Amino acid sequence: MTKNIYALLVGIDAYHPASVPVIPPLKGSVNDIKAVEAYLRERTKGGKWKLVESTNVPWILTNEQATRQAIVNSFEQHLCNANSDDVVFFYYCGHGAQEKAAEDFWHLEPDRLNETLVCYDSRTEGSQDLADKELAYLISQVAQNNPHVVIILDCCHSGSGTRDLSPEVTVRRAPVDSRERPLSSYIFAQDKTALDKLLTSSRNLEKKTTGIVLPKGRHVMLSACRDYELAKEYKGQDGQPRGAFSYFLLETLQRTNGSLTYRDLVRTLNALVSGKVQDQSPQVEATDSEELNQPFLGGAITERPFYFTLTYSSKDKSWAIDGGTLHGIPKSSGDILLAIFPAGSTPEQLRQSDSEAVATLGASEALLQARVTQVLPQRSKVELISDNQILSENESYWAVVTSLPIEPLKVYFQGEQAGIELAHQALLKADANERSSLYVRRVDASTDADYQLLAREGQYWLTLPTDDRPLVAPLPEKPDQASYTPERALQVIQRLEHIARWTNTLELESPATTRIKPDDLKMEIVLHTLGASSLDGDNSETTAKEASDMRLEYEYQDGEWSPPTYYVRLTNNSKKTLYCNVLDLTES
Repeated sequence: MTKNIYALLVGIDAYHPASVPVIPPLKGSVNDIKAVEAYLRERTKGGKWKLVESTNVPWILTNEQATRQAIVNSFEQHLCNANSDDVVFFYYCGHGAQEKAAEDFWHLEPDRLNETLVCYDSRTEGSQDLADKELAYLISQVAQNNPHVVIILDCCHSGSGTRDLSPEVTVRRAPVDSRERPLSSYIFAQDKTALDKLLTSSRNLEKKTTGIVLPKGRHVMLSACRDYELAKEYKGQDGQPRGAFSYFLLETLQRTNGSLTYRDLVRTLNALVSGKVQDQSPQVEATDSEELNQPFLGGAITERPFYFTLTYSSKDKSWAIDGGTLHGIPKSSGDILLAIFPAGSTPEQLRQSDSEAVATLGASEALLQARVTQVLPQRSKVELISDNQILSENESYWAVVTSLPIEPLKVYFQGEQAGIELAHQALLKADANERSSLYVRRVDASTDADYQLLAREGQYWLTLPTDDRPLVAPLPEKPDQASYTPERALQVIQRLEHIARWTNTLELESPATTRIKPDDLKMEIVLHTLGASSLDGDNSETTAKEASDMRLEYEYQDGEWSPPTYYVRLTNNSKKTLYCNVLDLTES
């Protein structure tokens, strides 16, 4: 039986020109929504799930379409149609903010402010933000029929200050709305049952890390940051502005076949986002913690086989595979290599596609090698690079990815010419064989860079392109008469290579075509408290299952501070031989 996905996607970059005060524009919200829409359409087609496209109200609202009333209407007339076999998916990208709460809610809000989503016309006369309590009410209405409800908010959730932020850093947080708001202006004001429940509820501030008052209806909520942090925008590999949270969420989903649980998804996101932007930690919350062990969208994402289909296009006069960026194939300046097999090859034959076997083709069932020449959203163009086998243009073949390139760190050089020239020469001879660095590439514009190398007053400084604050101590730490030297220039390039290796490791993920399935491996983090004598069967163990992140503390005993101890317990549920590395990626 086909199951339904009821989605409502809202993205706002440009706000109503009559807003008071003026709402600063964003750059990446609509791009985020377009990417989410493309992902949903592509990864649900051909499966048992159907994406329901409403005909009476829009299910995609961007910019001037995303009025307060339009969002409410789409909830009530579209999402509320879902039943217990369906998935409801609400995705919001835009400004978050705060507003004065009605006096009736002061017992819920010590600061007397609601957390809000800023709609296109929120700050015009006669309109309001969508308060968290109103969002909670709308979701509780949707949840009455018991669908699987997923809420994703890529915005700020509080009035946290922006001090020390570069003006080039765009954050998704609008000014506080200081207008008085009476109880009668809330959408649930006439629903006595809902109003009574809300007025008599008590808010647990410690558990609500996003500051949002959540509905009682069954749901999972992913949010861009904690309530004291800021949701930032980020420039992706394609150069387009995106929300940092949304960008890495889609990247992770595309690479992992959508099979990660919510808990593992947010752990991965925390590592990626915190490794790229400062002070932003994605969060996940649910009314039932067991929901966090479900796969994304309750398993609605179609799982692809670990091979792609290769066919010849008479129109383009080229070979192509049915996989692109939406399937985890990165846009890259390096070579993406494929092994080509006859259609219908067995899994055992396809597993022989390791790089050494393909290189020789003697120990492999592969017919030949191919190289990806252009990556598009849903397909990629391919060039055949082996001459020992001619493929028929009238047949299809199977292609397995055998090699993905490591993207170099893009660095912009700026400052005093003497220092820049020495750094450039060091970059060209950074390899052990005095060849150009494999990890770092100089770019001509700061807008294209991941990091910035500044040569200033005899010192080398490493910063982000949008922020002149140093990431590490300068070289030398104090100015001296030696100033710029070839040795120091090489040392700063080596520092950049270290950052590049750290970044590449941080972003490593199993591709969507991996042969390791989610159920093959079980991982647990086991906390070992003082007095525990063994890993197995000790009552003083605690297995971390609930939190999306873990914070361990030193314990004071017998006059001394003892560091925390933990174990990583892996269980191989498959018949494969699996190998493990444990990596310690520190913030420094």
